[in-house]
Amino acid sequence: MEIDIKHLQNLSKLKLEDDEVELFERDLKNIINFVDEITTLELPEEDKSRAVALSELRQDEEETKPSYDVLANAPKKKEGCFVTPLVVE
Repeated sequence: MEIDIKHLQNLSKLKLEDDEVELFERDLKNIINFVDEITTLELPEEDKSRAVALSELRQDEEETKPSYDVLANAPKKKEGCFVTPLVVE
């Protein structure tokens, strides 16, 4: 499998030295090979979609609090809501 570390470096905005690029490429190949190896394992036929049986989970309980309690420690609030910095333009 060919891995273009320079392309990944550009996408992730990482600054790597030439020796680090070689190390990254080797480590990434090892990780991908390990994952490929895991996918070939023969596992017993069980429901693999859940790590925990549904009967072991607790029921969700809705807990309501007055808005003034929730917003009491908010650094910024407006009209009963939290004010947060804009993350998407």
